Amino acid sequence: MDSYKDGLLVRAMRGEHVERHPVWFMRQAGRYLKEYAQLKRGRNVLEVQSDPETSSEITVLPVRKLGVDAAVLYSDIMVPLKAVGYELHIEENIGPIADKLLDIGDNDAIDRIKKFDCERDAQYVLENIRLSIEKLDGVPLIGFSGGPFTLFSYIIEGRPSRTFERSKEAMNNDPKGFEKAMDAASVLITNYIKAQIRAGVSVVQIFDSWAGLLDKEEYERFVLGPTKRILSELPKNIPKIYFSAKTDGMLDLFAKSNPDFISLDPRTPIRKSYYELGERFGIQGNLDPELARAGGASMEKAVSGILDDSSGIDKFIFNLGHGVLKDTPPENLKRIVGIVKGRRL
Repeated sequence: MDSYKDGLLVRAMRGEHVERHPVWFMRQAGRYLKEYAQLKRGRNVLEVQSDPETSSEITVLPVRKLGVDAAVLYSDIMVPLKAVGYELHIEENIGPIADKLLDIGDNDAIDRIKKFDCERDAQYVLENIRLSIEKLDGVPLIGFSGGPFTLFSYIIEGRPSRTFERSKEAMNNDPKGFEKAMDAASVLITNYIKAQIRAGVSVVQIFDSWAGLLDKEEYERFVLGPTKRILSELPKNIPKIYFSAKTDGMLDLFAKSNPDFISLDPRTPIRKSYYELGERFGIQGNLDPELARAGGASMEKAVSGILDDSSGIDKFIFNLGHGVLKDTPPENLKRIVGIVKGRRL
């Protein structure tokens, strides 16, 4: 087996001609697999994080079950915030809930966030990486972090939001303070991803899921600069993917942050986006997770359509437009992998 440095995913991300498109799924290490519940043994996501042996088993499970071309680290974007003192818990079907909110005018809180050190504060994540790499036998491991806006939205809003009332209030009432908070987020995220890279991940993805829900002016003022700094400070030889849950109408701004690949939502056309962005950027995407859950002929037709649309594009990774839904049959994902692997370039 090729080493991860020369494997299919990394070669595609470098823009080399590959024999077929690589395929993996966001949230592939998760609750749609029956083995996931068995490994968790009733513990919540954040509790399992502190058990690297179990976390690494969950990380590698989809590679064994589905035959995907990469593993993605089993972790949670809230880990570094929890490690610097934010009391957080995950509510089923809701998401992260913060028991203490961030006051963007609290300089001590901002300073604590900027001093996050993964080796000291969340060493278990790095042990998960090391154990996973040993078990993956050459299959690349993708590390990740939440992006600045998404990560801090949870401790500003207190829970998932689609309106971001507290965040927008802070942007309007204390724009300098919000800029300072986003700068602190960029420092924490940079430190976190650099530690993951030192531990051995070969690709990284920034999940700024909710950034695409901002107005373009808000994104450009508050989020673009910190995101660009994060990506510019990471090693140049590590491929980088940028993800947001909404990409239509925002691609020009996402491109300004200079990732290597941009992950598209299901509503954003692949070929049109590829040529609009310019061939310097690769594309990841973008099957609707609902179709992956439904399976059958409609799913297979959509997969084939994406492969047709990406034909001739070497810098393309097949993925979903968002994460695997919890009641998706694994057989459907395995069928997708089989179709992608069967389409030679």
